Amino acid sequence: MTRSRWSAARPDPSSQGTGEGFPEPQQAGDDLDPRRALTGLQELMVLSMLMFDRHQVEGVMRVFASSVRAVTGCELVEVRRRRGNTWISWPGPGSALPEPEPVTKPIVQPDGSRWRCTTAIAAFSGPPGRLVLRSATRPDAAQLFVIERLGHLLGAALMDAELHERDRRRAHELDQLNNQLARTVASLQHRQAVQEAFTNLTIKGSDEQELAAALGELTGGTVVVRDAFGHETTRVVGADQATGPSPIDGSDRSSKDLGGSTSIATIGGRRDLGTIGFETPPTDDDEDAQFALRYAATALGLLKAHLQAVAEIENRLSRDLVEDLLEAAVTPEAAEARAAAQGHDLRASHDVIVVAWPTPEPKPEDSTIMPSIRFDKAINQVRQAMARQRRPCLVARRRGVIVILAHSGVDISALYNDLCRGLERPDGQVAIGEPALTPQQIPRAYAQARRALTARQQSSKPYGATAYADLGVTRILAIEENAAEVERLISDWLGGLLDYDKLHGTDLVPTLAAYLDRGGNYDETARALSVHRNTLRYRLARITKISGHDLIEVDTRLNLHLATRAWMQRHKPPGQSQ
Repeated sequence: MTRSRWSAARPDPSSQGTGEGFPEPQQAGDDLDPRRALTGLQELMVLSMLMFDRHQVEGVMRVFASSVRAVTGCELVEVRRRRGNTWISWPGPGSALPEPEPVTKPIVQPDGSRWRCTTAIAAFSGPPGRLVLRSATRPDAAQLFVIERLGHLLGAALMDAELHERDRRRAHELDQLNNQLARTVASLQHRQAVQEAFTNLTIKGSDEQELAAALGELTGGTVVVRDAFGHETTRVVGADQATGPSPIDGSDRSSKDLGGSTSIATIGGRRDLGTIGFETPPTDDDEDAQFALRYAATALGLLKAHLQAVAEIENRLSRDLVEDLLEAAVTPEAAEARAAAQGHDLRASHDVIVVAWPTPEPKPEDSTIMPSIRFDKAINQVRQAMARQRRPCLVARRRGVIVILAHSGVDISALYNDLCRGLERPDGQVAIGEPALTPQQIPRAYAQARRALTARQQSSKPYGATAYADLGVTRILAIEENAAEVERLISDWLGGLLDYDKLHGTDLVPTLAAYLDRGGNYDETARALSVHRNTLRYRLARITKISGHDLIEVDTRLNLHLATRAWMQRHKPPGQSQ
């Protein structure tokens, strides 16, 4: 329809109405032209089809706004309708508006030099909405008839669009609920699989490697297990990065920061049992991976707590047996039976080894680790080192040292180097006695190992590995049965110098020992004592004068050398440099 259809002659507004020059409000139905009204209804039908095809309120309003002038000959001013409990206007802001006065029939009123027409918009329930149009000329009865029907059709189209929107919204919400339900079911199934997997592994008595591999298989991530000191003990590469587990030696890797708190869990809730975590932290919303990690930590905690309890029992039994063997407080038959119960063959030839290593100061982050765990780190490293040498052994702590009873053939140099790496410090000693062919010879071999340890501690190089068989003359000086004669040797040859050092706070005896140990070489002795050659010459002159011994005479040098060796072995503080 074009504007020409509504441009027929109409009464002049000034010739109707009241004496004020304004017409009375016109109601639809007055002087209706059926032919023109029928034509308008045809256009309404086309418009209604377009509006009902949109199924969206915004789409309906756009079709309506673009067609209202062609259908009615008027321009759109406002569509006010209720959405929920709020009245809104289109076009215009979406803010709340006051409820309009109810309209039952189209009302035409002058609007300045133009005319305003207001009609009702059908609604689901409650008061109807309001459609306001504006025209340059006064709408006639046919126009008002079309405008009134247009209000009904617009309301119906808006109701239909709202129903479709509601259905789509509900369908979307239902899809979201179904998706959430599917995710929940999948998560529950995954968690059930996690529980079943770790429960079966725990019942079967699986080791740390198998538990870590199960976590990697369930999550696809790389799993890292660390001990209480932060060293890696197991690494399993997840299926997302590579295939197959790759266990590692705990002494070869140091602790690394794993990132966020969701990537690491304390095993069994106990810091002394270590941690298990992912090398790459999972996303915060990956609750399945976090659940699997927590469950793995719990299962591994049960395993480690059990192994720790077993190890404590084994350590106690091993310590008691070692104590009885060293004290010769058990018969060979009983000792062999007790050793066999611990899986150790005592009938083979044994090396008796003593290990002395400083206990490291605890780090601030290790404050929650049990002191016994920190203290027994050296024992754990000893066990691992002996396992690498494939030597069955019994290990126990005794009088400040670690005592090892191992099948003969131990490489003490390799043992010392292993402990240096594992304990991360070189200031320790390893000493070994002569082989014990029977359990009755174990106390003798232990005494020899203690003498070798003392000799190493009192030597110019106090750290390292020492065998009793390599001590030479020092073996004689270390024998307790010779203690009285050795002390007499020290007093006869060094008594005056020792008294002088004690009275004046000098170091003449250590200077003499360093000089003799280096074959009388001035340069080497001066470097070892960190003094100038002239200072060394002065000290040696004082030594000759105070002791009365000629350092050039061969027998005198030999006796002085033996005396200083005996003094260093029996009286010099451990580790003091010469």
